[in-house]
Amino acid sequence: MRSLSPQRQDSREGGRIWDLRHGDAEDNRTSPRVHGLLRVIFSTALEFRYFKSLLSFLILVIGPALLLGLAPSVALTYGQLKYEAGSMLGRSPIVGLVLLAILAGIALGLWRPLTRSVVSIFWDLHYTLVFPLFVVLREILRMAAERVPDRAKSPEQIHRRRQIGTILAALLVVGGGLGLAIAVLNSSGLQMLDLRHVQPWVFARAALVNAAVIFGVSAAVESLYWLWHQPDFSGPVVNWEPAASNLAVNGPRVAHLSDLHLVGQRYGYRMETGTGGPRGNRRMERALHQVAATHAMSPLDHILVTGDITDAGTRAEWTEFLDLLQGYPELRAGLSFVPGNHDVNVADRSRAGHFDLPWSAGLALRRLRVVLALAAIQGERARVVDRATGVLGPSLNDYLEKGERAERLRALAQNGALRGRREMANVWEEVFPLVEPPRRQDGYGIILLNSNSRGYFSLTNAVGVINPPQLRALKCILRDFSHAAWAILLHHQVVEYPVTSIGFRERITLALVNAADLLSALRPHASRVIVFHGHRHWDWIGKCGNVVLCSAPSVMLGSHDEEDGCGKFHIHKLALGPNGAFCLSTTERVVVE
Repeated sequence: MRSLSPQRQDSREGGRIWDLRHGDAEDNRTSPRVHGLLRVIFSTALEFRYFKSLLSFLILVIGPALLLGLAPSVALTYGQLKYEAGSMLGRSPIVGLVLLAILAGIALGLWRPLTRSVVSIFWDLHYTLVFPLFVVLREILRMAAERVPDRAKSPEQIHRRRQIGTILAALLVVGGGLGLAIAVLNSSGLQMLDLRHVQPWVFARAALVNAAVIFGVSAAVESLYWLWHQPDFSGPVVNWEPAASNLAVNGPRVAHLSDLHLVGQRYGYRMETGTGGPRGNRRMERALHQVAATHAMSPLDHILVTGDITDAGTRAEWTEFLDLLQGYPELRAGLSFVPGNHDVNVADRSRAGHFDLPWSAGLALRRLRVVLALAAIQGERARVVDRATGVLGPSLNDYLEKGERAERLRALAQNGALRGRREMANVWEEVFPLVEPPRRQDGYGIILLNSNSRGYFSLTNAVGVINPPQLRALKCILRDFSHAAWAILLHHQVVEYPVTSIGFRERITLALVNAADLLSALRPHASRVIVFHGHRHWDWIGKCGNVVLCSAPSVMLGSHDEEDGCGKFHIHKLALGPNGAFCLSTTERVVVE
């Protein structure tokens, strides 16, 4: 039988009309670059699961607000019970003492867990509602200030104008918060009820009223706090330039890769690019080959990967990542990574209006895949930290094997078991920050932060946050290891770059909402830390105050501020000195061939 020529075979397969290996319109379905943001929002709204979103809103916002608003009434009821128990001592001493003992036991048993829960609820509400509003106002006003009366050009001009926008945004939120609290107090007043003598709907209404007052006042106070700690007031964000250093010049070299966006199919497409971007994973294979060649010529100390390893957090994508690394054992031995929003919180690209509830098996499984990959690659090197004290605990592998944890996580992987989901939620909260201690006394360690928000919305799943327990642990580590140098890895960018061309959508949907808190924790130790991140696909290195920030382009998709479409990564040379002194010496940008 005569064989067909490649051209004839291609035409028989429809290649003359369209080559399916290049993707089709389905790949562009959620691409703002192709259809525009408004069309993507409109099509998503048509498919949006409104009942599911309403249920999520009731549980994640209204429920916590009710609990927060009940606090004054709970305190009043508890005080009345103690008063009544004390008054009974004269009439019936034994009964009075028993009641006082019961109430004291309740207070001792529930005080700390309840306090932690209330604080957690408070911060979740602020990160969900108040801070996004603050960010939107801040970026609108900063963009206006950057362009009026004429466009700012130098980093110093951009810095001054952003300060003005930040101040105005904070004052607006302060005024709105105080206005809400005053309006509610004038109309209803603070509700203090004895919960034993009112119907449920009465104290539910009272709880919402109290929550509005507490929320308004705390929003005003927090806005002033955020204003004081904003990066805008830490000194200008400036571009980094290599400078002469007194530190050792023969320091370690590291490769910094980010935003790999691996897919699990041979011709798989990416949410970021649709038909306009690279297909499959061949670019990542070439990047690993280039890193290995660099390592063979002059050994690299570490391979730092700052998130978005996968494009949708699927099992096939993580398997592809692990399989790729099997061919490079010398790189795998020194590779450290953190999860990105595409690994954990990504929305379903084929059904943009659908999203997972926080307790769903889908979200738990995506988190499990991250943890299993961490354990497979750096499980023996990375140590779990006691968040309260900052003391380094067991290795990640030993932590995962403790008690019935491994069995429960195995049940989650096999059948999505509910107890496995609960265990995974606890593990996800406890394992970060992971710490790789310095290998040598004069070396540096690695701190791995999870910057993914606890919850997300389908159109804004790229917003990040470093939660308060991680920040506390980070401060403890930096304080206790006072003579150690640290490379700090997270996915989300810490500051806005000192350029005026960044669009509004990127500024508000790709933000680390509490970047100011992170910078506040790092600033006292700026001479001993270097921050590595990705997320925005921007090739940039700079400083905020004295904190050095290395922003990586995407290995797969290139740098967002360049149009060549070539993947890129960096080889950094670091300099180490006495007492943990740590700085960036030189950097080389590598274009993926």
